Amino acid sequence: MPRTSEAPSSSPERGWRARAGLLLLVTAACSPRNAIVGSFPALDAASPDDSGQLDGRVLGWSTPFVAEEGLWEQSTPLPGATIAFGATNSAAADNAVVELRLPGVPGAGPDTDPGPDVATQIATRRFLQFGMFRTWVSFASCAPTEEVASAVFAFVNDGSDANANGIVDNPEIDFQVLCGTPTFIVLTCWSDFEPATATTPERFIKRSHAVDLSSGDIYDTVSDSDNAFAKTTTGSGLVDPGFPDPNAFYEVGFDWQPSSVRFFIVTQGRELTLWTLGDSNVIPQVPLQFMLNLWHPAEHWIPARSPANYPARDAVLRADSAAYWEPPP
Repeated sequence: MPRTSEAPSSSPERGWRARAGLLLLVTAACSPRNAIVGSFPALDAASPDDSGQLDGRVLGWSTPFVAEEGLWEQSTPLPGATIAFGATNSAAADNAVVELRLPGVPGAGPDTDPGPDVATQIATRRFLQFGMFRTWVSFASCAPTEEVASAVFAFVNDGSDANANGIVDNPEIDFQVLCGTPTFIVLTCWSDFEPATATTPERFIKRSHAVDLSSGDIYDTVSDSDNAFAKTTTGSGLVDPGFPDPNAFYEVGFDWQPSSVRFFIVTQGRELTLWTLGDSNVIPQVPLQFMLNLWHPAEHWIPARSPANYPARDAVLRADSAAYWEPPP
């Protein structure tokens, strides 16, 4: 993940967690683990009752996060950062979650350990291309003067420039909630990114969109090479005055297709489409790792950019379950 980032319907997937968990347990007990190191167990989709099919999609993998199972790369570069699979949580469907912790530092300012290079992070060992990613998460909290990003995303960066535009490729799809301005959800698709050096400024190509669930106000970045947001419209159906409830888990995710990415959240019993992006210039076309992480941006991003302190107390992101739905044939 780069250093600097920045209509209602009922949810047809309600209950997928129970099906997914059952399928995962049955597969683990009755069939051998996929021989590819770090891949998810294959799920038996033979029975219409058990397949978990959704609009022609098949449930490709799922995890209830009760154990790590050798499926995840883990990163805890900061002293005191922790990742705990199977942590007890009474609000979770199965009383168990994965818990990512970014350690607090009392009195720390904006420049203390900024950027996702020092994120507390898990990433699938398996790379995936196209499909629907869904996870139940409880976002981290912090003071309004502080900032921590809770991110659900897919990403890869190998330092290449396959599109030959002179900037390192950075294919990435981001769903982020920042606890300094917690009613905003920030959504981004990246094509390229290079950090600033002593002689060159930061360079990137991306599109970002933000939704304020307290008001329905919608913001977009002013260009694909600028981090600044501008209010563009208001969506009357995109209001949830209680978001985010620090004690609740929200089902969130994105549907990644070759020519579009749709971001969504399930809240108040309905699935809200937050943004559908159809810009092929920034939609990733290569396999990515699915990830969750927690990190400190040195600035608030929205509604205006301003310095943001490192959190004084530990910030914790929790996930109850996750699933990947393969694209329709």
